[in-house]
Amino acid sequence: MATATGAKRERRRRRLGQEGEVEELVDRISHLPDGILGDIVSLLPSKDGARTQVLSSRWRPIWRSAPLNLDLIGLDFTGKRLNAVNVSRILSAHQGPGRRFCTEALYCDPVYGSVTLNKWLQSSAVDKLQELKFHYDISYRDPPSPLPASVDRFSSTLRAASIGAASPLQLPLLKQLSLLDAWISETSLYALLAGCPALQSLLLNDIMGCSRVQIVSPNLRSIGLRHGFRNTDLEELVIHDAPCLERLICLERYCGMKTTVSVISAPKLHVFASLYSYRTGEAGSIIFQFGSTVFQRCGILSLTMVVRSVKALALTQRDLCLDMVINFLKCFPCLEKLYIKTTGGSGEKNTWCRKYKNLIGTIEIRLKEIVLATHHMLTLPSSLF
Repeated sequence: MATATGAKRERRRRRLGQEGEVEELVDRISHLPDGILGDIVSLLPSKDGARTQVLSSRWRPIWRSAPLNLDLIGLDFTGKRLNAVNVSRILSAHQGPGRRFCTEALYCDPVYGSVTLNKWLQSSAVDKLQELKFHYDISYRDPPSPLPASVDRFSSTLRAASIGAASPLQLPLLKQLSLLDAWISETSLYALLAGCPALQSLLLNDIMGCSRVQIVSPNLRSIGLRHGFRNTDLEELVIHDAPCLERLICLERYCGMKTTVSVISAPKLHVFASLYSYRTGEAGSIIFQFGSTVFQRCGILSLTMVVRSVKALALTQRDLCLDMVINFLKCFPCLEKLYIKTTGGSGEKNTWCRKYKNLIGTIEIRLKEIVLATHHMLTLPSSLF
């Protein structure tokens, strides 16, 4: 009886094993609808998306009909940079519509590339384009030529743009705008922002030709300010009226920037980050003003009012100083998350002095998370941004 039962179990185990092997061989991805497969392919890098054509006859037409994701920045198909002939061939073979188009300074050159670039953007393969990026190398010292006139045809579909040239664009649906190594006057910048009424995210990276930027936006939720490795012209960023602003992120990669960031009205600002990536002993030089309160990363310069909206604060400090931390807790009394990255030593004032003995009774500390780390250790969670 026991032998018969054991044999029965063994036959059942083998049958289940065979069914499992068959299950593993089932190609469930290829049985998805064309629309879903097209969405998957359009999220892949250009080279990988094109390679899906060799998978099977089922996949061969997917790439040509899926929304085109064409990234020409450093693209390499045959050991050499993709040339203009190959790009034109891709565009002529693709049925469209377009999802993403990224190119580099070579194709934006006013002598060699403007005509070719304009022709590419008129192709039906990039109809209904949603994301556009014109990357300019920082070695280009002269102002780039204006954006091609054909960009205007994407005004009803474009959702994200990264550009380095000033153009009077009207992009009513644009939500993300990055000005990278941009040469733009104050007047042109205001005209550009006015033409993007739905804008939610703005990045200013190495702005040239504009010394002052004033933000008045009913929908803007995130502002990023980044200084790279060259001396920017931007001296003042004023957030005058941004009722929906939630995040203000400032990053310095070059020591010695002289910029003032003033926050006049941003009642919903709850994430504030001030970071730098250089390793010299000099502290970051950006000056921040929240009303009449003024501070740098080295500490509070003038504390006359508190900022109750900020819930998450990220800072880079040369030395970790207890006085500095307590002053920031006083400035941001509703702080729940504090991230501090140090680039130097532990500081000289880290003892619990008598002046702090009544601190618990005078400050309502709401901190739920504190992360203290050295230059190589701190990784901020993506949820912060």
